[in-house]
Amino acid sequence: MHDPFLNKMSLKTLHITSSIGEQSFGLGHVAVSLAQSQNELGLDAWLWCLDPADQIKWAVAHLGLNEHKVKNFPCKVFSRLGYSHKMFLSVKNEAGCFDVVHQHGIWTACSYMTKKMREKHRIPTVIAPHGSLQKWALKRSSWKKQMAYLAYERKNLHYASCLHATSDEEISDFRNYGLSNPIALISNGVSPSWLESVGSGEQFRNLYSIRQDQRVLLFMSRITPKKGLLILLEAMSRIQSRMSKWLLIVAGSDEFGHLKEVTALVHKLNLDNFVIFAGPLYGQEKRNAFAAADVFILPSYSEGSPMVVLDALAAGVPVITTQATPWEQLVNSQCGWWTDATIEGLVNALNCVIDLNPIQLRAMGDRGKSLVRTHYLWSLQAEKTKTLYAWLMGNIPRPDFIIVD
Repeated sequence: MHDPFLNKMSLKTLHITSSIGEQSFGLGHVAVSLAQSQNELGLDAWLWCLDPADQIKWAVAHLGLNEHKVKNFPCKVFSRLGYSHKMFLSVKNEAGCFDVVHQHGIWTACSYMTKKMREKHRIPTVIAPHGSLQKWALKRSSWKKQMAYLAYERKNLHYASCLHATSDEEISDFRNYGLSNPIALISNGVSPSWLESVGSGEQFRNLYSIRQDQRVLLFMSRITPKKGLLILLEAMSRIQSRMSKWLLIVAGSDEFGHLKEVTALVHKLNLDNFVIFAGPLYGQEKRNAFAAADVFILPSYSEGSPMVVLDALAAGVPVITTQATPWEQLVNSQCGWWTDATIEGLVNALNCVIDLNPIQLRAMGDRGKSLVRTHYLWSLQAEKTKTLYAWLMGNIPRPDFIIVD
């Protein structure tokens, strides 16, 4: 930014989220990465979460968390509600020192805490639902969400100073939900260290006994119904003869016992020789998996702005994903496929992949990496949040990435 006021501005910001630990998946990664990028810009960014100490240690090891800028409030009595009385006391007695509160994720008692900070301390609040207001997401545990809405989420959302959307599609979700707040369009990002990192595809192949003549299709996300693994397997089964040289690597942790359903379908469709379950991967193992991959696939029914797509593109891997994700840019930038979340849509995309040679796929991956370097570094997104906060405090005119109609 070239505005001299912004260059001199120093704010104390609070990022609040239910978890930054191993089970937080992309949400914790976003909160940690954005806060740390803000600190690098000169803001004083802090994190509050509900994780126990062992999960803070996990985030330090795997997300690069600065443990001196985080305060955790483990839930003991009302853990399912995400309520911590210690956090409530800190909201009353300590939160007044913050200039802005930026909440990640909704439907837990963290929303109640954000609402209380706005009401008690008159602090501007920014709410980032991260896909939680998509139609598909709203249908899951709908009665619990309705209770949360009536108890605290209605006031938290409707009276927020600004909503944070990570895509144009999410802006539509907010308006369809009846929210008329200003909306800041700020994407998720990638760190320079991940963009420049190097993985060993050979090491990954050796670990899982993958032959050199086999091509690798990588899925890396939670193993949960909304991620679309079942329709992916059905699509692979329909063109099994064409996929004779391809191997699907499923990397991720089980959620809701869905892994059992996925493995049962693998057996039923006789795909046992086409699928390897690698479990969750972190750090260098994760980077090695991307280095081994010819193509990354995320066949989801519902997504906000999935971090793993950016991870794949930054690693130079072309991407197949569905129109349930906000990634039409894959087509526009010629670095992937954006298809229907159906068996037929995935069959069409897989056929396109099979028809390309490794050199053509690498060229697509190079274009994806260039796209990330130009538009999706965390430093660029942190600059936008700094501008957003300055606008909320009345210090600058409204920037063009904030929508008010």
